[in-house]
Amino acid sequence: MNDILIIAPYETLVQQAERMIESSNIPYTIIPGNLKENLDEIRTCINHGAKILISRGGTAQALRNAFDLPVIEIPVTSVDILMALSKASEKGFKKIAFITTLNILFQAQHFKNIMDIDLQFMPCEDVNEIPAKVKHLIEDEGIEAVVGDVVATQQAVDHGIYGCILESGAMSLQIALNEALTILKSIEKEKARLKQLEAILNFTTEAVLTIDNNEKVIVYNESAERIFGVPINQVLGKKLTECLPESQLNRVLSIHDEEKNILLKIGGKKIVCNRVPIIIHGRFHGAVAIFQEIGEIQNLEMNIRTRLNEKGLVAKQTFNHIQGSSPEMLQCIYRARQYAKSNGTVLIYGETGTGKEIFAQSIHNESKRAKGPFVSVNCAALSENLLESELFGYVEGTFTGALKGGKMGLFELAHGGTLFLDELGEISLNFQAKLLRVLQEKEVRRVGGDRVTPIDVRIICATNRDLREEVRLGRFREDLYYRLSVLELQLISLRQRKDDIVPMAISFFKNECIKEQKVLFYTQDQLFDCLKSYEWFGNARELQNFIEKLVISVEEGEELTQFKIYELLAEKKGRLDARSGQNQDQLHVTFSNQFEEMENQLWKQLLERYHGNKDRLCKDFGISKTTLWRKLNFHK
Repeated sequence: MNDILIIAPYETLVQQAERMIESSNIPYTIIPGNLKENLDEIRTCINHGAKILISRGGTAQALRNAFDLPVIEIPVTSVDILMALSKASEKGFKKIAFITTLNILFQAQHFKNIMDIDLQFMPCEDVNEIPAKVKHLIEDEGIEAVVGDVVATQQAVDHGIYGCILESGAMSLQIALNEALTILKSIEKEKARLKQLEAILNFTTEAVLTIDNNEKVIVYNESAERIFGVPINQVLGKKLTECLPESQLNRVLSIHDEEKNILLKIGGKKIVCNRVPIIIHGRFHGAVAIFQEIGEIQNLEMNIRTRLNEKGLVAKQTFNHIQGSSPEMLQCIYRARQYAKSNGTVLIYGETGTGKEIFAQSIHNESKRAKGPFVSVNCAALSENLLESELFGYVEGTFTGALKGGKMGLFELAHGGTLFLDELGEISLNFQAKLLRVLQEKEVRRVGGDRVTPIDVRIICATNRDLREEVRLGRFREDLYYRLSVLELQLISLRQRKDDIVPMAISFFKNECIKEQKVLFYTQDQLFDCLKSYEWFGNARELQNFIEKLVISVEEGEELTQFKIYELLAEKKGRLDARSGQNQDQLHVTFSNQFEEMENQLWKQLLERYHGNKDRLCKDFGISKTTLWRKLNFHK
């Protein structure tokens, strides 16, 4: 017997299925007719090994209600609907009804206005509703033709009007067959998975104990034998009260409700138990319980966190990676090294491109938490709801699209390590209150959950806003500010330490040549000195982007000259005379006691110079579109 059984409710579908047997290379059995006509034959095929049923419309619905097997419905495409409507329209009928079960009419309303006919749609939740609705349409609405499934069209003919079957094309049948093959493969995989679970059960370190509805033990693995101290041959097949007389164990397994994280003490051992009742059609058929010693759970937690580190939750940058040897930069590095020895919260101030995350990673790698995870999140890149679920995690079913089993939040992932909150100044006051609670209580509750999880996390924050000014303006909570600003680090912009520009440019140049696999050379000793004339508002990121463009612009073997640098600088500055390297254009900013307001004016004028090209502006100045949007939309 073939695994796939096709029940074809109309003759055209039977013919399509017969023609496709050889070309599809998929073995299947065909039964003409519907469920009522061939119930016994369908049952016989199922008893002989048919695993998947394929049909259409009302027959597919009836099969789902009658059998506990996968039923694949042959889809109805837009082309199929148009073909059926065209047949009825070509015969001169103007008042046409489209009537069938809901599973076929899905999205059929889109065809209502595309043809010059009076078209009515009549969906039916059940095939038994069709006869009465056909009669109503004919007698009360004056319908001249009916398009639908076998039941609807037969009813139309019986009432003396034209009936046109909505047929599925050969492609639709092929789609259903392909889906059937996919399900068959899944069934085979599931069988293999069950075998794997049996193997896992025999080797798991957790104790597994299962009883039936008579409280007889039917599963008792080697780990259970080790934890409870009773041999397997004295437990299997015997009542729980006889072989394991621990009163707590009997009470736990006799309860008909699911329970998690039950703390027990058995034989002097502290144990955590999770139990799940086996309930089928409302009746208790037993229970499965998983036991684990608390010491093993603690070891497992450390192993999990180690694996998380292996997945990339690690800080790759150290203080050795920080570019710059000016006194200002050396002072920043010195202070950051001091902060690394502490466990206090660090608040890093700096413009975009100054290396806030590099400093955060370097502090983590030189701290006592270096072996723990380093987790980074950009607060400005996420909406408040998404940021909350990312940081705190969520339980299963909290919202549409939530992962099965829920998701661990970044606070939990960072346990024992460091959590870096970039662009902290962008979070809302509402979310600031939630963040403050986590920092004060040192515990986190997942979104939609009712349990709290203790956390041990060091917080490093970064922002380019003056949080003290934000507190004064009422945009940032004062209590949160003082909790975060235990250790403050102010990074210096590149234009304030111009002695670092040339060494950084040379370093970027060498790295880009390696990345682009180019051999370039220059003979001028002060080749990069002209870069000091530029302000580099995007700081190191903008300088690196410029050098990358420079390397790409120079041909292999060509000598790199100062003229080429002037040329690219002039392009950045928007100046026609690229040879002199001096910028004659000026930007006019009205003085304000708020730096953000003056910066807002500056970026708006720059955007005008770039003729509204935000992509080019962001690339040239080494900033993200999110940062540009924020600077352009500053409000007092």
